[in-house]
Amino acid sequence: RRSAYEYVVVQGYDQKQAARLLNVSEVTMSKWAQEDDYRGQREARQQDYRTEVENIKQIIRLISSRRLELEKEIQDAQKVGDEETEETLRKQAKSLGDEISKWNKAQKDMDKDNKYTLGEFINIMDDIFTAMRQYDEELFNKTIPFQTYYVRKRTQELG
Repeated sequence: RRSAYEYVVVQGYDQKQAARLLNVSEVTMSKWAQEDDYRGQREARQQDYRTEVENIKQIIRLISSRRLELEKEIQDAQKVGDEETEETLRKQAKSLGDEISKWNKAQKDMDKDNKYTLGEFINIMDDIFTAMRQYDEELFNKTIPFQTYYVRKRTQELG
């Protein structure tokens, strides 16, 4: 069961692959996954603060790029004297400017509010317990119930 957790949650195998590797039925694997919330734990591992900040930065870059395109279109409309198109484009540009401001604020709020995220916590726990496993496999195996308990507890607090 510990190996199933390792394959599915930590290494990213799907349940069918892990069942095959461990020579257990897919029904058993599904039961374990449901009981131990593999999906939730796997998602928590994938969502860390750095990823979220990078996603916001990417969104800001995309919106900014579109805003620059609109500026060129506004200039083109001005050259041909198309005031109606120019006005429409200016409204779109203003809307994008507002959207950029909101995303910037979201990023700043994340910086302020998140000393560390659930994803970062799990990454740190992984590092600690991986080192423990390398140091003393028997000790590592004895801590598995604690690992499960503590990660669930912190998931509820940080999640």
